[in-house]
Amino acid sequence: MGGISGLISLLCMVAVSSLNIGDAVPSLDGTHWVKGSPPVFKNQIVVLEIWRSSCGNCKAQIPHLTSLQEKYGDRISIVAISKDPVDTLEEFLKANNDQIGYTVGKVTKEFLDPFMAGVSGVPYAYLIKDGAVIWKGHPSSIDDILQRAVEGKVDLQQLKTVADLEEKLSTALKTSDLDSVAPIDQKLLLLDPNNEQGLDVGMSIAKYNKEPAGIKEMFDNVRLAELDANRANTFAMMLIAESDLAYRYPETALKFSLHALKKDPDNDYSMDVYARVLYALGDIDKAILWEKKALVLKPNEDFYKTNLDYYMTVKGIKEKNNYNYAPK
Repeated sequence: MGGISGLISLLCMVAVSSLNIGDAVPSLDGTHWVKGSPPVFKNQIVVLEIWRSSCGNCKAQIPHLTSLQEKYGDRISIVAISKDPVDTLEEFLKANNDQIGYTVGKVTKEFLDPFMAGVSGVPYAYLIKDGAVIWKGHPSSIDDILQRAVEGKVDLQQLKTVADLEEKLSTALKTSDLDSVAPIDQKLLLLDPNNEQGLDVGMSIAKYNKEPAGIKEMFDNVRLAELDANRANTFAMMLIAESDLAYRYPETALKFSLHALKKDPDNDYSMDVYARVLYALGDIDKAILWEKKALVLKPNEDFYKTNLDYYMTVKGIKEKNNYNYAPK
């Protein structure tokens, strides 16, 4: 993204629901529990996911949510609720019960309305502590804040302030009030240097102002130790995927990619991202090696195959051609 249009288009990243940080979650009384028992909100951490059995992205989150439930055990409860008919959910569970290691319930559309107002689609998740919302977003991005919540490192007032700044930033983008975007974004990143929305907007501001050094400065301030593998990979990709080479920072991307591999060494996507970073740094042989490792774990992933074919093609071209020629 670049320029004014790039800044304005960022507002579609932000899903604003009517349940805000700090709000109490409506009671789940009346839910038809298809698998597991009702969660207890008092003195408990609950991940509440809204999903549909026909949604491919929802189904893709099942292994992730199951692994989180297994990782934290009785310290958290993961609950997936859907407006799908009971017989549809039962049929889905019959075919996938072994993969779903958490509670599943059927609710009405009316019950979901306050959870989904302003949200573009599912899956969507709320992290709840002692009955109050402390985070909301796509379940693939929940790992960092969930770990902090389990460790007792969540400051609700700070989370409210961050959410307020995110909303102000979204409003400024929506109304094209570009003069206020940069100051709000600076405040947001000062309070939360790892904020993905803040970093994405900051990158667009840097490109609009033609200040590539500002991008490196932002990402140098990210608190690496607080990142899970998913967000570390996201940041690595943000730093190597730019079409304008002036705004690429593969050496910083390498830091995030290595962190992702350290956090989750058997993650195929982390291997793929690492291969892409290595390619950006010019190490084609290692890029090929790591892309092959990703394919061992997920042999039918076409995207990995495409990347590997490309690296192999470039390697072949390099081996066949003499690059010492210089025109007179």
